[in-house]
Amino acid sequence: MTAQENRGRAEIVPALLLALTGVYMIADGHSLRTPPTEGAIGPRFFPYVVGGALIVVGLWLAVAVWRGDRAEAEQGEDVDTQARTDWRTLGTLAAIMLLYVLILDPVGYLLSTVGLFAGTAWTLSARNPRSLVLVSLLVPFVTFLLFTRALGVYLPNGVLQTVI
Repeated sequence: MTAQENRGRAEIVPALLLALTGVYMIADGHSLRTPPTEGAIGPRFFPYVVGGALIVVGLWLAVAVWRGDRAEAEQGEDVDTQARTDWRTLGTLAAIMLLYVLILDPVGYLLSTVGLFAGTAWTLSARNPRSLVLVSLLVPFVTFLLFTRALGVYLPNGVLQTVI
């Protein structure tokens, strides 16, 4: 087996895994319970769209590899390979994600996601307070409205249960 054949096989495996991931998303999305609202886009919509897109792209890539198209060899990235891992930043991000998972139900989606965005942006050196506050408030609020009002998906309200 030549190196070119090995490379082709190595490229077709991720393409097929991508297509299988799409099949899984559609199958798993089919098991979602939908609210009894007719004519509205339900929670199954996104798994079907994303799963279908993954199948199409995965099969498209597999056919391209099968027909002989190969990705060019990497010429180098704009990455400093001598730089050391910033374990402090990585640990802080992991702690923020763990805290988010732990407080999501009791505190609620809105407040915990505001904290997630603000903490993550601050950890990644976002120091403009105006944009930090704006993005940290706006993105979770819009996402909450989209999921709860347009799609009918439940997101935990937590301490804001009486307000929302």
